[in-house]
Order: sequence, then C-alpha cells, then structure tokens
Amino acid sequence: MEHIVIPQTYREFYGEYTQPLIDAVDYVISRAEIISARCISQTGRDPIENIRYRIKSPESMSEKLKKHSLEISAENAVHKVHDAAGVRIITSFLDDIEIIAEEIKKAPDLRFIGEKNYIASPKENGYRSRHLIFEIHNVCIEVQLRTVAMDTWAAADHRILYKKLSPDSSYIARELKRCAEELARIDSTLQKLVSVYLSR
Repeated sequence: MEHIVIPQTYREFYGEYTQPLIDAVDYVISRAEIISARCISQTGRDPIENIRYRIKSPESMSEKLKKHSLEISAENAVHKVHDAAGVRIITSFLDDIEIIAEEIKKAPDLRFIGEKNYIASPKENGYRSRHLIFEIHNVCIEVQLRTVAMDTWAAADHRILYKKLSPDSSYIARELKRCAEELARIDSTLQKLVSVYLSR
C-alpha cells in the first residue's frame, strides 16, 4: 500500500487528529486488501476494482462545518462530522458491495456507527452509493461502496454541477438523473447475468 502523504495545511488544520485520521485510512485500506485477497483465494475473482482515499481538505471541511452551523475546529471536524477521513471502494457488480460491506463490518478494530444506503434509496438527483460510518482511533471514517457505473456517474455529476461548467444546470441535472437510472438498470442486468452464469 502506498504511503499516505497529505499537505502541511491539512496537518495544521487537524492538529493532533492528523495521524489518527491517516491511521484510520490505512486500517480500512488494509482490511479491503485482505478481503480482496481472500475472495481471490476462495473464488478466483477480485470483487474490488479500485480503492481510493482522501482526508477532507481544510477548505471543504470548513464549508461543511459552516453549513451545519458548527464552529470551525479540528475537534468538530472529527467528532461532529463523520467524513473527515474517507475510503472509496469501487466494485464490478452490485452483489460485491454487500459482500464487502459485511466483511468490513467484521473488522475487529472498527466500531460500526451507521450507514446511508443510497442504492436502496437513491438521492433525488440520482446519486447511488452505500456509505458506512465507523469509528477507530477516536475518529470517524466514511467508507463509500460503489460499482464502476455508480462511480462514473458521480464523477460526471461532480465535474459538471459542482464545478459549474454548464450554464444550463436544470437540463444537465435532468440528463444526469436519466443517466443514473439507465446505469442502475445496467448494473442490475449485469448482476443478473453474472448470477446466472455463476449458478451453473
């Protein structure tokens, strides 16, 4: 696993919580790699396509704290907000998300706090993902689980809407939602095809 390096400004913002956040990310990535290796050994297939991580930037965290009417401080960032540290695990198929979620919940040093299942109940804009919240090293970490299709959609949504590259945001929003629904159908169909093949 690559060594996690973050800018000095992050260390100045998070202070004493910097290393616990890094350690939390390290731990979750290690558990994901163990799950990956176990699945390859047992089934010959890796359910994990990609793993990404981040520590939320001071700018993004400050905006989030303001949004929730919280004082901008490292303590609030790690105890009042649950995604100062985050790991995103990308899978090929829908069933892989359930497998990985249940395996991560079994990790001995992670205390499961809760989850938001935006696959079962997508956001209004079409966003789909499964977010698991854990506590470790006295900080919280969010684990996002998505298929490749969900991740591709989220990347487009972020690039187009959050970066405000389009003047016609209402049209783009409608098209993005339509794409999200189409991709969800594709995810479902691919899962059914794989399930039928594996059952033979």
